[in-house]
Amino acid sequence: MGFKIEDGTGGGHYCKVDDENRITTLAITRNEDQEINIDHNKAWSIPFKDLNPTGADDYVVYIKNTGDATLHISDIRIAASAATQIEVNAVTGTASGGTSVTLVSRTVGAAVVPTATIEIGTDIAGLTSAGTLFFIQCPTVDKQEHLSISSRLRIPKGKAVALLVENGSANVTGVVSLIEEV
Repeated sequence: MGFKIEDGTGGGHYCKVDDENRITTLAITRNEDQEINIDHNKAWSIPFKDLNPTGADDYVVYIKNTGDATLHISDIRIAASAATQIEVNAVTGTASGGTSVTLVSRTVGAAVVPTATIEIGTDIAGLTSAGTLFFIQCPTVDKQEHLSISSRLRIPKGKAVALLVENGSANVTGVVSLIEEV
């Protein structure tokens, strides 16, 4: 004979177990990104609009973790004004030619910001690819493509990633979803 799992309210309710020895439950769940945002306000959008690369293979978004907590990219949504391919690269070097972008908290009004250098531009120079992490195909003009990263792209302290646009005549608009590990 087993033991009974009784509720903690003193109501005398016990857990039910099915024929395969599973506890029957009714639960509300939250994914990890939602949990981090609700409990810590550490989820942001990095928006960019109509970035017109000055030429082919130009970097247009740069994210470098300058803090102690690991940063994560969970997904990228992007559209282009001409067919192109976007590369998400791990990069080294010192970025130049970009401008700081204002992140938008996924908790409206929250003042928490990550410790990072985040820039957008039409030709962010000074970077060398340390490897391509993902390709995002944008074959249809002005159609939003969505890269969902199930494992998340982790950016440890001192490391950086950047988005490269292959077609120099493709203006790009999009959002990078950034989360800070807690």
